Amino acid sequence: MIIGGKTWPHDRKWVIAIVAVSVLAVAAYAVEWSTVGTIPGGSSHSGFLYGIAGGLIIVFELLLWPRKYVRSWRIGSAQTWLRAHVWLGLLSVPLVVMHARLFFIGGLLNVALMWTFVIVIGSGVWGLVLQQFLPKLLLKHVPAETIYDQIEHVAAQQATDAEKLVNALCEPVADQPDHESGATAGGFESDDHNRGDRHDEEAEYAVITGFRSMTGIQGKVLETVPIYSVIPGTREIARRFNEQIRPYLLAGAGGGSPLAGRLESWQFFATLRADAPAAASDLINQLEQLCENRRQFDLQSRLHGWLHGWLLVHVPVSVALGILLAIHVPVALWYW
Repeated sequence: MIIGGKTWPHDRKWVIAIVAVSVLAVAAYAVEWSTVGTIPGGSSHSGFLYGIAGGLIIVFELLLWPRKYVRSWRIGSAQTWLRAHVWLGLLSVPLVVMHARLFFIGGLLNVALMWTFVIVIGSGVWGLVLQQFLPKLLLKHVPAETIYDQIEHVAAQQATDAEKLVNALCEPVADQPDHESGATAGGFESDDHNRGDRHDEEAEYAVITGFRSMTGIQGKVLETVPIYSVIPGTREIARRFNEQIRPYLLAGAGGGSPLAGRLESWQFFATLRADAPAAASDLINQLEQLCENRRQFDLQSRLHGWLHGWLLVHVPVSVALGILLAIHVPVALWYW
């Protein structure tokens, strides 16, 4: 959260200062308006002063982006710069509007400058709203959240873990594909004994990534699943894993799988559970949880797109605003 919450004591100071400056600016503008009898414009005393102040604020706003990449510019904390970026940006609105005589009229340059300013402010406010609420949604609905750039890698690793588990516990399908370099069609490569002779021997284990939430704290855990022997009657589980579950774990919603829908997934696993032996219930639960993780990864990708997509508008239009402002200043002074 950028505004409010634990940051409110700092934000409150900015709010009080911004409101006070805005009220004083509007009052001075109103006094000059009543004195001269016409709406003050950019060449009036207040309009000229507000134009300078608004222009300096815009220049400061543009400095936020190079500050991220030029170490020598990193004066003050990033949080302080961001807070100043937000509140001074909002302060510039009444100053620029009064400088423009309350109307977006004039020559082509002035109109272009004002509407570019509107787009910058509008996209900035939209981005601020998204950053206020989307992180909360992410925390609430994506307990399996991982590093965004690692989503496909983590999903592929979970698909591999699930494949090892299915190959070890399920009866092989005749045309089962060999996804694992060291695996046979029915499971792991045999050593001195095969899978069917594990009943009375030490169990092997498969590692599955899971996610737990306790007392409000969420985190990733690694679950070790003991593998004793092949479960009879599980050939259908292996077939559906190869044909539907594994492709969804790898491709996610982009693959068009019905498992991307929570209701469709619930129906799919309910049918699979009803037709499977009771001994396979833990395996099915594991596969269902992995599909839920994949849906959460898909949601994380969408929220990430919303959270950062507004910058595709805000940043280039802000640059355009800076260019138009650099043209506007000398032109305005030339014709003043």
